[in-house]
Amino acid sequence: MSSHWLSLEEALTKALDAAKAIADTEQVSTFDANNRVLAQDVIAHIDVPPWNNSAMDGYAINVEDLKDDCSPRLEVQGVITAGMKADEPLQKGKAFKIMTGAPMPANANAVVMVENTSSENGAVLINKVPRLQENIRKKANDIACGDTLISKGTRLHAEHLMLLSSQGSSTVEVFRKLRVGVVATGSELAAPGETREATQIFESNRVGVSSILQNENVELIDFGIVADDEASLRALFVEASERVDVMVSSGGVSVGDADYVKDIIAELGAIDFWKVAVKPGKPFALGQINNALFCGLPGNPVSSFVTAKLLVVPIIKKMQGESKVHEPFLVNASITTSLKRRAGRRDFQRATMVKNAQGGWDVTPFKTQSSGVMTSITSANCLMIVHENVSELKKGDTVQVMPLHF
Repeated sequence: MSSHWLSLEEALTKALDAAKAIADTEQVSTFDANNRVLAQDVIAHIDVPPWNNSAMDGYAINVEDLKDDCSPRLEVQGVITAGMKADEPLQKGKAFKIMTGAPMPANANAVVMVENTSSENGAVLINKVPRLQENIRKKANDIACGDTLISKGTRLHAEHLMLLSSQGSSTVEVFRKLRVGVVATGSELAAPGETREATQIFESNRVGVSSILQNENVELIDFGIVADDEASLRALFVEASERVDVMVSSGGVSVGDADYVKDIIAELGAIDFWKVAVKPGKPFALGQINNALFCGLPGNPVSSFVTAKLLVVPIIKKMQGESKVHEPFLVNASITTSLKRRAGRRDFQRATMVKNAQGGWDVTPFKTQSSGVMTSITSANCLMIVHENVSELKKGDTVQVMPLHF
């Protein structure tokens, strides 16, 4: 295990290399598949549309019947609505009244929008002659049999599930849910709702980390709070390694006398790294216990929050089988104040971003950036990124920001 501080990119590369995707799959109802990861390509077996159909409410006609030497008045042959068959071919000099989505009759080669017509004693007057094939949706112009509709590794959302349903699918094969354990370590911690000793604080990291990971649709197992006791911690991590795919711990990964977590993980398995050149969040640890991946978050609430978003979420996505482990959504903004700091770590400063008069973004970092001040997260709507080599920013400089909610 190296004591070298890794850049965020180096840490992410190592973490994603260690994060092996699960292989187990299951069939679930499309109604239960939102935010699950697709386990195999979905191939179209039905053309969409399955036949030529009308794109408008109007009249199905043959444009040859509307040449200059012909009357724009056509007898209405009948009505075709969506869901009907169009068995009767269009006769010369006539029109079918047709509804959106209804199948086109044989011999018809255009649809006149109803707005471009007038009715007259069982006939229709064509006030604007359509082009050949105008307002007709061709068979298979959206989806053709054999098309790959959705690729393996896609995280399914409403639009994907609608597409599956349009193919008649009521179930879909997805990777099983990732099992993720969450624990907080520290004798100074008391569980919310329980009695707190005078020397304790209420623990907050588990619920924050759990909420972040619930957005990824994992199966969460809460291992509670474990005191700074080597035997208890060892027993906890052995149990967790047999029950979960990923174990996320907060606290105990720094260099204090009671910070046992790293040593215990190294003893039971291995620690790959534990220093990342980010602020807040330097003492983030990655390791392995049996078949479980271990993520050790710092104990400070803001550090835990930031490293969970920057490092744990991509790990979870990779292990769930997602083919594209999305990078954070970033936008450029103009800083509204000057800033000086000690270069060396990438700084994710809590800040607020607002639209300016030019349609761009202005960002204002908070004066207090302590990793123990949780109100700086609840008051912020973004993290302003100051890169490693930057020691000074001037008012108006362009910086990257990561919106916290978008």
